[in-house]
Amino acid sequence: MRIQHFIGDAVLHRDEIGESPCQVHSFRRGNELYFLKTSPLIYAGTTYSVLREAAVLQWLAGKVQVPEVVMTAQDQHQEYMITRAVPGVPLADHLDDEGRALALFREALRQMQAIDISGCPFDSSAEVRLRELEFLVSQGLIDHDYDFSAWPGLDTPQDLLARLHATLPQEELVFSHGDLNDSNVFVTDNDQLYFIDLGRGGKADRWLDIAFAHRNLREDVSAAAAAQLLPDDAPAKRQFFEQLDELF
Repeated sequence: MRIQHFIGDAVLHRDEIGESPCQVHSFRRGNELYFLKTSPLIYAGTTYSVLREAAVLQWLAGKVQVPEVVMTAQDQHQEYMITRAVPGVPLADHLDDEGRALALFREALRQMQAIDISGCPFDSSAEVRLRELEFLVSQGLIDHDYDFSAWPGLDTPQDLLARLHATLPQEELVFSHGDLNDSNVFVTDNDQLYFIDLGRGGKADRWLDIAFAHRNLREDVSAAAAAQLLPDDAPAKRQFFEQLDELF
């Protein structure tokens, strides 16, 4: 396989960050750092698919800064993608500077939502993601370490699905990262932004990414910083997208 030939005798180092069913390993060829990402074939029709992510990255190239896709492959068990590492450090490294963290999240949102979606082939709308969640629940492929304590009346994944169907929002579509958080935005010394982990990228409501950024700031910086992120608010939409994410 071309993937194995490219890796050669390089040592693979497992990346333990993240909670998805995908596995990520880093390795070096000479002075270059690369990442090998794999996803089991059962996820081929979902936003966990690394071939979907590769297609999103290739579509975004030249629009925003994203990893270069070096190669992809598939066998009877898994999908494979090799990407070149991006420069910088995770936005998470800047959370101790509240003002800078807020400014970086604002810029990340601005860059994502400025992408022209007129020719975007990737549908990450609420209805599509809800169908995906139903599939994952039916196959027992959800994150079982869920916490519904913030939402009275929800006890089981089926309760959550029913709530999501009942509160499906009218959407104002933009390009959405799909998992915009301080681990998936890298920042260089001169505040250039690079975006990684874009398997869920595509056309979605503008509040999806805002909800994730707001939650990140609220939980890891301060409620005040989270409030400053919002020029206006749509709490029902923010709650919908936080609930939609709980089982992923």
